[in-house]
Amino acid sequence: MIDFNDLRTIKKIDPQNTLDSTEKLLEQLKFAWKEVQSINVPRYNDVRNIVFSGMGASIYGALVIKSLLGPKFPYPVEVISDYHLPDYVNNQTLVVLTSYSGTTEEVLSAAQEAKERNAKMLVLTMGGKLGDFAKENNIPSYIFDGKLNPAGVPRLGCGYTILGLIGLLAKAGIIQVKEEDISSAVDRTYPLLGEIKKNAMEISTKLADKIPVIICAEHLSGNAQIIRNQFNETSKTFSAYYLVPDLNHHLMEGLQFPKDSKLYFMLFQTKNFSPKIQKRMELTREVISENKHIVHWIPLEGQTIYDDFVIMLLLGSYITLYLGLYYNQNPATNPWVDYFKDKLSKP
Repeated sequence: MIDFNDLRTIKKIDPQNTLDSTEKLLEQLKFAWKEVQSINVPRYNDVRNIVFSGMGASIYGALVIKSLLGPKFPYPVEVISDYHLPDYVNNQTLVVLTSYSGTTEEVLSAAQEAKERNAKMLVLTMGGKLGDFAKENNIPSYIFDGKLNPAGVPRLGCGYTILGLIGLLAKAGIIQVKEEDISSAVDRTYPLLGEIKKNAMEISTKLADKIPVIICAEHLSGNAQIIRNQFNETSKTFSAYYLVPDLNHHLMEGLQFPKDSKLYFMLFQTKNFSPKIQKRMELTREVISENKHIVHWIPLEGQTIYDDFVIMLLLGSYITLYLGLYYNQNPATNPWVDYFKDKLSKP
């Protein structure tokens, strides 16, 4: 078993230093939130709907803000991870374009369509063609340098893309999020970091040769998809996620077979869930246990929904990193994704 405190051994598995990027995630969140406050963004007062365009880790911000605001989100919203925008996009649509590298072909295609339809736009990127597009068309943007993500892996730069997005939307008058709500949540998490890392190490060892299944709800729904993706990319392992209450209408019956499965259910609970959802989470745990599956109950102790988001983001990042290291896998690289992209680029 790998010693997660043996930095020399970890360096051999992790030459791009995703460990350092993960260690800097809180600092990244704090820096990005402060930096985006200084950006001049016009107030978008005549928006009728919003379309978020992004792929993979670049869409994390949209998932998080949709979940955090939930039914309080003031506009119809659609998340697009594809080449084309919906037909309804027009000059009263706000199209939010996010690509960490600035080279994602699907997002660049959506950017051109948004321009052709005279849609309002916001851009988040580290540069590339999307950064050039934003500058050439005078689009309000958060173009970050990514220095607090030394590994250069987009999924480890989510401090920039998630809090950058929330900040841009708030400054544009699209959402109401107080600056201190975010900054205070980040500050309150610093003292918890040691315990978060300890819990992540323990959980990751229990996940060895298991299939992680994340169960979550309400304001943490976006986090659930993020962890699923991180298990795929960072840990190189299959994973799935389900959301309460929807899973209570179908998954309950799907737990009976096959017997002796390798499923490992991770249920996240918090006092900030509504009372109805808290009860559903408890009952869901009971049903999974009755069907003889492994259940890991993970209580989050955040004071607010924003605390919960930060804590779960950190916990998931560390769990998936440690599991990848346990499997002796380079957590920064995605060889099969690269293989696919290479094949796709050839005629």
